[in-house]
Amino acid sequence: MSSFFITCAQGLAPYVIDELAALGIESTSDATGVRFEGGLKEAYQALLWTRCGSRVLLQLKEGNMKDLDDLHLQLSGFPWSTHMSDSHTFVIQVTTKRAQHIHTQYAAQRVKDAIVDYFDMTTGGRPSVDKDDPNLRFYVHIQDTSYTLYLDLSGEPLHKRGFRTEQGAAPIKENLAAALLYRSKWPEKAKEHQDFIDPLCGAGTILIEAALMARDIAPGLYRPTFGFENWRLHDAHLWSECVKFAKHRAEVGKDQYQGKLYGVERNARMIGITKANADRAGVLKNMSFSHQMFQHFKKPENLGEKGLIVTNPPYGERLGEKEELKPTYMELGDWLRPYIGFEAGIITSEVELGKQMGLRARKVNKFYNGALECVYLQFAIEEQYFVDRKAADSRQEKRNLEELMSEGGEDFFNRLTKNKKKWEKWAKQNDVMCYRTYDSDLPEFNVAIDRYDQSLVIYEFKAPKSIDADKAAKRLEKIQAIVPLVFSEIDVKNIHFKLRERQKGTNQYEKEEERGEFFPVEETGAKLWVNLVNYLDTGLFLDHRNVRKMIKEKARGTNFLNLFAYTGSASVLAAIGGAKAVTTVDMSKTYLKWAENNFALNGLSGKQYEFIQKDVLEWLKTMALHVSELPLMQKRDARYDLIFMDPPSFSNSKRMADVLDIQRDHVRLIEDAMEILAKDGLLIFSTNLRNFKMDPLITENFDVKDVSRETLPMDFARDPKIRQCFMIKHRSN
Repeated sequence: MSSFFITCAQGLAPYVIDELAALGIESTSDATGVRFEGGLKEAYQALLWTRCGSRVLLQLKEGNMKDLDDLHLQLSGFPWSTHMSDSHTFVIQVTTKRAQHIHTQYAAQRVKDAIVDYFDMTTGGRPSVDKDDPNLRFYVHIQDTSYTLYLDLSGEPLHKRGFRTEQGAAPIKENLAAALLYRSKWPEKAKEHQDFIDPLCGAGTILIEAALMARDIAPGLYRPTFGFENWRLHDAHLWSECVKFAKHRAEVGKDQYQGKLYGVERNARMIGITKANADRAGVLKNMSFSHQMFQHFKKPENLGEKGLIVTNPPYGERLGEKEELKPTYMELGDWLRPYIGFEAGIITSEVELGKQMGLRARKVNKFYNGALECVYLQFAIEEQYFVDRKAADSRQEKRNLEELMSEGGEDFFNRLTKNKKKWEKWAKQNDVMCYRTYDSDLPEFNVAIDRYDQSLVIYEFKAPKSIDADKAAKRLEKIQAIVPLVFSEIDVKNIHFKLRERQKGTNQYEKEEERGEFFPVEETGAKLWVNLVNYLDTGLFLDHRNVRKMIKEKARGTNFLNLFAYTGSASVLAAIGGAKAVTTVDMSKTYLKWAENNFALNGLSGKQYEFIQKDVLEWLKTMALHVSELPLMQKRDARYDLIFMDPPSFSNSKRMADVLDIQRDHVRLIEDAMEILAKDGLLIFSTNLRNFKMDPLITENFDVKDVSRETLPMDFARDPKIRQCFMIKHRSN
């Protein structure tokens, strides 16, 4: 008697146990598979007849080990020549459980060394490793300090039946297809000659598996090779007897099923593949194929009163795909309704898609299609299970709304509705297109919502560690659902969500996934490009709206300089305001190009508009030194009348020669800027560092006026610390 282990996908062990029981083999479930005791005959039968198993492994040895060196020592003494010769090729695979300290590839190397060392000592030969097509496959499973050595009798995984040469784009493995059929009691239905339909049959995996079951054909009968064929203890005569018996059962079973199997598929190529696969499997008889969409497939007139419909429709793993698939599932449910008396099984990864079908499932089963968790919905097609979709949708909408308005949702809805009305009226009166409509008004709904014409940007501020992560996630889900309700006139595709941390040691100009589009907005007579998706910021700082307006009003006839210019919106306003020259300086090539595009959008061009891509700190330092060394009369012409400087609070860009920390560095920045500012000129300095403190050295040497409050737009008044702004001039004396 030997010990055997059949591996299988999660959830399939009960079906493997039933299959073995039908062969007269007792077995037990064990972690990722099924164990049984028996001889080679039982192993050969399992290899031929298990539809749900993946591999049949023969246990060769088990023991305890101190470490991998000890494992190598023990396996060097194992009688490998009983199972293989030194001319064989082999491969080793190691799996572990509760042994995280063990590197599986290194462990496999040590086992390989043990085999090679054994033959080197006994025969002087050296078997070699072949990872692609070895003569023998060995598995070692290590758990804690124990190990088990197995020989794989299967070779290729057992779901590869040997008759399928091609497959569809979203295939389902044969062992999972078999489990679905077992779950729907197809073998019993086939004995009653019930008909079978797969309305989305693809390459025919489910359809052919149903035919094999109906005709009592062993799933391993058509496999060209097995892993045991190069094994020294393989009993060719015993195997031949097992195959002979399987062929006899297939011969007897070929005429025993008198029902019909229908495959419906819109892709002609897939139908051709299915027919070829079914022919190789010997089950083409009794099959009927329809090249059309399932929606157009009419119920056959000669169909029996009972039958089974099983299919694997597309799932759609991304949100947009799921939405697009809802009509397909609705149509599938409508298509099923005429088949009164039939049963149906639908496998999908999304329960919500199943609910679109308008049928109440009798049973919901969990399966795994590879690593993807799925549900298998079983239906009895009877009128009592039909759902009034309109009424059900109404009830579901009511339940969803009640859930949405619970736990503060109603307060958020009411506040957002009130804000929307208030700020829309204010924006219309003041001719403002882009503004903030919600600014963490309710602490538990900690987001900022900015409106850009017919688009919204919702900034979710990262919750502190003291806030429960699940609770924060649920709040965000409420926000994502409530905002489109309040702003129903805005297309949901134009509502964008961004996670934003308070700026602490990171550059605020981070780039996000490139998939957005630029569109123009208007502000104070200027047109400006914005992009709500590609970057953390949109290209327009709304809290600087009044500052830009002030720049426009003061710019006439001036030589204007914009430092840390970002997308150059302040430069555009200065140019429109009548500045005789505008210089725009920023380190980013991307944003400087954006600034040039903003100028072009407003029809502004000419040599008086200069764009400089430089490290602003270095450029400003160089310019200040240059101006300081000029003769008095030349200083006047080289200086700027109006300067706007809005540096990031922190930046460590690789393109900078130094790290910028605005609290530490603002003195030298301002002093350098004042060096190139005209005697009666104005420097507007702004920072979004919340705890910023102006150094006394600046207030002593220059005329400094804090205009943070008076330049803050009304829609940002809830958070006056969002940024600070100063007007700085040379002292008159």
